[in-house]
Amino acid sequence: MSCLIHLHTIAMGCDFEVFAFGEDRGLLRSAAEVAIEEIERIEHLLSHYLPESEISYLNAHAAREPVRVHPEVFELIERAVHLSEETEGAFDITVMPLVRCWGFYEGIGQIPDSRTLAETLERVGFSRLRLSTGNLTIAFAREGVEVHLGAIGKGYAVDRAIEVLRDAGVEAAMVHGGHSSVRAYGAPPDTGGWQINLPHPLYPDRSLAHLLLRNRAISTSSAAEQYFERAGRRYGHILDPRTGMPVENELLCVSVLADEATVTDALSTAFFVLGEEGTREYILAHPGVQAVLLRQGDEQVEWIG
Repeated sequence: MSCLIHLHTIAMGCDFEVFAFGEDRGLLRSAAEVAIEEIERIEHLLSHYLPESEISYLNAHAAREPVRVHPEVFELIERAVHLSEETEGAFDITVMPLVRCWGFYEGIGQIPDSRTLAETLERVGFSRLRLSTGNLTIAFAREGVEVHLGAIGKGYAVDRAIEVLRDAGVEAAMVHGGHSSVRAYGAPPDTGGWQINLPHPLYPDRSLAHLLLRNRAISTSSAAEQYFERAGRRYGHILDPRTGMPVENELLCVSVLADEATVTDALSTAFFVLGEEGTREYILAHPGVQAVLLRQGDEQVEWIG
């Protein structure tokens, strides 16, 4: 008899959920447990909150000397830099100094003066990373540069968990990373895929769209929940790494579909920064990527791709 196993864990500051479907309950539970362990392993590699993580060590030492990192970490950072190049800097794993500058890291919210912002921008930009493929080392071009993989790491953990489940022979599976990144393969019988709900960012009880996800990943970015207000103006937590400013455009939220959650996680942030026009240009050049956009003031989403 077919059954569904559901396990979860807290990692990278959010709730990860693993759903495994098939006929062998023992295999499903064992595979789901290994998938959970894989998510936790990825957290220990990538989390900047853990002082013993690879990323914490890199951030502490790479401005003084090249740091040899785990091959998996090097490959992910290399991929992140490639995505930065493709999105013309709209996605950037060195954005953390700006997050601190605007007070979002501490959750206080503050508007930096122009001098402070300019000085902070000197420490931001993927071009300040020096990657050496031959010996797997990374160096920073100056003091104060930081690598933060929050906008790609959850997606990567989702992908790794999916691969664990697939390799174990699980018939169909879905993995959530904080509900902002999801990947699924296969489908329970008599369905076209795993049902995904896209809630309205301002009204979570309203649904923008229902999707059937199969052999695809989806990630969503929005500044509707994390923001602060000063003098009647709203400042959202998604920052443009190129200008140092909170993003202000026509978009309320962006969802991205592609084959891997690593890609959708990064691109959902990039597309929010790029806006509708930049998103259309990227998708035109990258078949297989789709976006679901909700503009400010609209109630209906628009599909691109």
